[in-house]
Amino acid sequence: MGLALETELSKASTLDFLHEAVLLDYPSIDDLVEAGIAHYHVTFLLRRLEQSQEIGVHGWDEFSRAAYIDLLQRKNTSIREIDRLPTEEKPRERALERGISALGDSELIALILRTGGEEGVLALARRLLSEYNGLIGIASCDIEALLRSHGLGPAKATELAAAFEIGRRLAKAGRGKRPVLDSPEAVFDLLGPEMAPLKHEELFLLPLDTRSRLIGSPLDVTKGDIDGTDAGPRVVFRNALQAGARSCIVVHNHPTGDPSPSADDIAVTKRLIAAGKLIDVSLNDHIIIGDTARYTSLRRTYPHLWT
Repeated sequence: MGLALETELSKASTLDFLHEAVLLDYPSIDDLVEAGIAHYHVTFLLRRLEQSQEIGVHGWDEFSRAAYIDLLQRKNTSIREIDRLPTEEKPRERALERGISALGDSELIALILRTGGEEGVLALARRLLSEYNGLIGIASCDIEALLRSHGLGPAKATELAAAFEIGRRLAKAGRGKRPVLDSPEAVFDLLGPEMAPLKHEELFLLPLDTRSRLIGSPLDVTKGDIDGTDAGPRVVFRNALQAGARSCIVVHNHPTGDPSPSADDIAVTKRLIAAGKLIDVSLNDHIIIGDTARYTSLRRTYPHLWT
């Protein structure tokens, strides 16, 4: 003898009902209506299940419940996480209701991807964040690298890469306003989004005027591999003098994600401070950028270097 609703699975209303019902130990009219199923469908279909004794006073008959889940999966209508969410908790609806900043990282990625196949878009987004160690890791991938991820075709890979590129360009767009760089936080806001995803070390020079305002654009002074950069005083202060700087800040990244200064970082800082005093272009700070929002100000951490 077949299941009571087996012959009704071609109807969208029955599929929606079953997707929600099998998630509940004891499906009730109130719970199913709250999940977005029309009241008349709920009452009619629940009655059918009760008449066939597939649902009783203690809830689901477990054999029947498992059989319906199997039917749904075999019809390629797997119960995805996003389908289980109440309408108001789905990423798009939450963004519209509460603003885009209310969404978590996985929800933002899910909005960009839109679909995730049988895995479900939220599960795909979470898997990508796990595989690449968070947003920073995804942002550092080019299209070719993203295409190697299961579930990302050319369209999704390019859309994801485009979203992060927009973020990087937006961070650069504010440079024309001559930001005042009088704190490590201001420096990180300027360069953190660009430097944190880098897989090799780079050193930037920030030439400043007498009011600690940036002169021109940050200067990418040296590029190296993951073992380090050449941050010698000659190349740093040649660029500072050419920019007409009265003081400067140097910034480099640690691709490992840990912004803790090494012995070499401290030694380079001492040399830069000494060289700056000789030519009257002071080094205001040396900042190391790690991953996400982690950074270290050597002036704040080792103030005695400047005395």
